[in-house]
Amino acid sequence: MTFSPGRDVLYRDYRGGGDLVLVIPQKVVSDDERGLLTWRPIGTHYLFRRTVDGRDRREIPFHQRYEVQWRLTPMTWTGLHVLHLFRPGQAHSVWWMFNPDFTLNRWYVNLEAPPSRWDDGAAGGVDTFDHALDLVVPPDRRWRWKDEHEYLERVGHPAYWDAEQARAIRAEGDRVVAAIEAGAYPFDGAWCDFRPDPLWSVPELPAAGWDRACTL
Repeated sequence: MTFSPGRDVLYRDYRGGGDLVLVIPQKVVSDDERGLLTWRPIGTHYLFRRTVDGRDRREIPFHQRYEVQWRLTPMTWTGLHVLHLFRPGQAHSVWWMFNPDFTLNRWYVNLEAPPSRWDDGAAGGVDTFDHALDLVVPPDRRWRWKDEHEYLERVGHPAYWDAEQARAIRAEGDRVVAAIEAGAYPFDGAWCDFRPDPLWSVPELPAAGWDRACTL
């Protein structure tokens, strides 16, 4: 399936045990052989998992996270605009993170399951399963790993990945690092001059359909 430019689609992120932890609407910029490119401006309303008493997961030790109650909480995206590329068949996505004045702050590589698309007509989007390990890439491309400890502490947990799968996640990151160091797409300056269509509204979270069954 192909999504039309200007359409609002949902980015849905899952974690261990198939728990839905993030639902955020994004505007389609393009959809072609290079992947699905979407836009998430500052001010976008979304849902994010927090404990019933309002704590973020990072405030709770990993081994205690299955002992607390969670709920999807309405939030507003702040800080940086995001251009988000989902690459077909590849176990990562790439974010261009723009300052409010549209200068590039950094690229962000989210290692995750290859994107799974769905379309119910009224609502459509992409599902993925977060792999914890990330890459932060400033404009000079001097990259660094992020959240290595979260990736490592999940190895062997039944809801996450075994040692062999963990090696595959790291290998995916290494392949992206090679592209970063070579200045290859999408780290070659592509889309760094992006500006959203001035007629676009902020992407909207639909009242229904966002909680359909996971497609992964």
